[in-house]
Amino acid sequence: MKYLLILLMLLQTTAFAQRKLKYTISKETGDTVFYTNDERLYVAAGDTYGTGNNKRTTVGDYLKSTVLKSPGGFALEFSIQTGSSNSFSIYTGQTAKLQMKDGAIINLLSRANYTAKKSSMGYGSWVFAFYTLSAKAIETIKNGTITHIRVESSMGSFDYPLKEKVGTIIAEQLKKF
Repeated sequence: MKYLLILLMLLQTTAFAQRKLKYTISKETGDTVFYTNDERLYVAAGDTYGTGNNKRTTVGDYLKSTVLKSPGGFALEFSIQTGSSNSFSIYTGQTAKLQMKDGAIINLLSRANYTAKKSSMGYGSWVFAFYTLSAKAIETIKNGTITHIRVESSMGSFDYPLKEKVGTIIAEQLKKF
């Protein structure tokens, strides 16, 4: 009986640990914003050039996601890094298109203007962009698998084909709420 009680306590602790969210309180409004850990959806290694002591590697490309919940609703944050350009922006209303395995397309609108920052190494750039998640988009994502993400920017679109094992990461992030 004693061992059963200990086992049940461990299972309960583990179950709650899986749903843990981070939070911050806005100094301006006093609102609490809950958010998940960021998860990598896509990564591509940078290019290598030069030889010997002059061998260098450029910045790779990646896409990470975080889901946020505030009193205003849900948002999806994409963290984008690219070694292909030193300057680009994502403007208010530009879309991030999520293509689902069943062929459905979810269009998410950018919440504001976001300008990429140059990497500290002097090449490549990164940006954090936030997209509004509607109730319909949340349900579609939770019940499916994302196979491809296209993010519109000032220099064209960034395309991210997703491997099947990461196609449900955003759904898992949403389920934590």
